[in-house]
Amino acid sequence: MRNLFVITLFMFICACSSQPIPQWKDTSSRQLENYKVNFLADKEDATEPHFAQAKKAISSNNDLNLLATIYLNKYALHTAALEDFYDGEFLRIDKLQPNAANRAYYHLLKGNFGQIEPDKLPANYSKLLPLMADKNLSAATREIAAISDPLSRLVACGVWIKYLPYDENILQLAIDTAAQYGWRRPLWAYLTHLKKFYSERLETSKAENIRERLELLKK
Repeated sequence: MRNLFVITLFMFICACSSQPIPQWKDTSSRQLENYKVNFLADKEDATEPHFAQAKKAISSNNDLNLLATIYLNKYALHTAALEDFYDGEFLRIDKLQPNAANRAYYHLLKGNFGQIEPDKLPANYSKLLPLMADKNLSAATREIAAISDPLSRLVACGVWIKYLPYDENILQLAIDTAAQYGWRRPLWAYLTHLKKFYSERLETSKAENIRERLELLKK
């Protein structure tokens, strides 16, 4: 899992070759992409069937490492939207077929920063580890903003906001990223979190502005 986001693994397994692409590769790639698109758009009813189809296709190859990656994709999307996730299936897979890179990414998504092997994470995430240890929010916000892949950037925002002290700047970074790509589910989550942030600090006017914005976006 050396890429910025684990979903890019499927760009590799579906890469052009002299042989026809096996059906399971084509199906898993398309279904996982559909799952991602529907999840981010907050189309709940259309989301899980695509994940189930991607999982079924991957299972045809009998490769637990690839199966683990689709669960990590799922967990990363939930993290990008500030949601918790059930990790039981990944842990079962990891017990049977351990993979250091998968485990490092899993620990990042769970906030187990002290258990991460830095060299097993993608470079942009590994650079965040010392900032997480120091809780250096301003430096982390700059580092996250420099991540070129928007979904990886949003995952990094989600990890920080879920497990470490945060401010309105990193929330705004996540809001801007989600809004730029029309990702309604994380956009709504971060706006709601920003409203809570202002309310807890008795910044009533700012909190009310976010509440009104949410009401308008709901229509």
